[in-house]
Amino acid sequence: MTPDETRQFVRRRRARNWAVLFALFGLVVLFYFITVARRSAAMPFPG
Repeated sequence: MTPDETRQFVRRRRARNWAVLFALFGLVVLFYFITVARRSAAMPFPG
């Protein structure tokens, strides 16, 4: 591999890693809100 090819490979891998990070973070946030919604629906509000 030439140095230019190596740089391109590293740049693509880094971009893919960021995409995976954002996808996982999005899933965590989604599951959090689903859990909050289910728990608040299960608890009746006083009054």
